[in-house]
Amino acid sequence: MNIRQLDAFRTTMMVGTVNGAADLLGLSQPSVSRLITELEKELGVTLFNRAAGRLVPTPEGRMIHEQVENTFRAYQKIGELAADVRKLRVGSISIACMPALGITFLPAVIARFCEAHPDVDISLDVQSSTKVEDWIATERIDLGLAEVPYDREDLSVDEFCNVPYYAVMKKGHNLGKKSELSPEDFEGCTFISTTAHYQARPHVDRLFESRDVSRVMRIDTSFSHSTCELAALGMGVGFIDPFSVHGYLDRVDVRLVDPCITFRVGLLYPRCRPLSKVGRTFVSFMKEHRDRWFAEVAAACKLHG
Repeated sequence: MNIRQLDAFRTTMMVGTVNGAADLLGLSQPSVSRLITELEKELGVTLFNRAAGRLVPTPEGRMIHEQVENTFRAYQKIGELAADVRKLRVGSISIACMPALGITFLPAVIARFCEAHPDVDISLDVQSSTKVEDWIATERIDLGLAEVPYDREDLSVDEFCNVPYYAVMKKGHNLGKKSELSPEDFEGCTFISTTAHYQARPHVDRLFESRDVSRVMRIDTSFSHSTCELAALGMGVGFIDPFSVHGYLDRVDVRLVDPCITFRVGLLYPRCRPLSKVGRTFVSFMKEHRDRWFAEVAAACKLHG
């Protein structure tokens, strides 16, 4: 039994004659008759009574026709679903992301993506980088963004960014008078540090220690956006990634520091599960948004230089 036999039977039932079915299918009348005969032999059921040159469906033929119609409706839905998938009118993607990218950056990407593809379902979990890695490794999510470094063989990683941290300070701060800063410029400054478990903390501390620079260390926080808010309120200066600082460009000044501490983020995938078309399209949206935000932060950095 094959789809051509079923189509010949279904079309004959619909128009009532083999000749009519042959015209609709673009086949010869003997070809349609042969397909129906082959189907009857394979099923072991008489589908039509043939009398006086007419085909009359048997009761068994009518019952089988009902199931054939269901089959063709399902077959049609497969084609419709495939068209929806191609045009991103259906689908879903689950994402887990570290806070620096999950508070403002990814919501902005999701908003733009949903404008273009409103029927796609999106789930966003904001978690620590370690948790993101675990969820990817266990295939709990489709896509993750986590800070490098990590040492895992049970996931696939592409580099999403490798960019400098920026010095962030209240507008009008003395450090904002310079176009680029050195570690020595922070001597005696009140510094908003990250908490001890934060990956960048030891790198920042070593940078200042290597230059014998003393900072006033009264406040630390584990949340990058808190650093931005504290800096905007005049509580000190800090080092921050460009994703977090982007939403504060109207309230703070940002400057590059040489030598710099780099902010590296990986795009994580389950090793044995390829990303869907919806996922690949979403990644493209993220990269376009990333590049635009980086350019805007870099422009703000040079604005008063």
